[in-house]
Amino acid sequence: MFRSVFVIALLLCACGGPSKPKTTTTVPVAERILVLVDDQGVGLAGNDPIAYSTDKVEEGTAEHASAHGGATYQFASAENKQKFDADQAKYAPAFGGYCAFAASQNRLSESDPNVYMNYEGKLLMFTNQDFLDQFKKDPAGNKKKADANWPGLVEKHGSRRASSRGTSPRQSVPRAEPESEDRR
Repeated sequence: MFRSVFVIALLLCACGGPSKPKTTTTVPVAERILVLVDDQGVGLAGNDPIAYSTDKVEEGTAEHASAHGGATYQFASAENKQKFDADQAKYAPAFGGYCAFAASQNRLSESDPNVYMNYEGKLLMFTNQDFLDQFKKDPAGNKKKADANWPGLVEKHGSRRASSRGTSPRQSVPRAEPESEDRR
């Protein structure tokens, strides 16, 4: 008996003692991000996202800017910046600022910063007035389709970024010329 205990004790010492539960460290997985910005990383063509919620388009300034989701958003005032910073997900454009109607069709299309609608508390951008009008024919259905399609569009077209880093790569797309003067 003494000899069995001695052999077990000797083996435990030689092997580093009784086995300990292994701990694993989770390494951040690179996530994809897709947001429409200009060459400087500015979203909404520099327009104030808070102003859209009051149904107007107002130019922001670099003096009042905040980064969110891979874009820098500019604001017309310090108050608007504070409001955005308090609830960025609420005021940032849905679908990375890309056209909501195109997303509902499982396509990616640049938006015109002057063609938009606020729907269920979210800012939706559109390529042109025709796409906005088509979206309005069934806003609930189109929004539901766009929400369902968006993860696949991000996976296909997005850039990678590490979720634990403070950097936000962007998807930079050259601005297209508006298709029509009647935007809103």
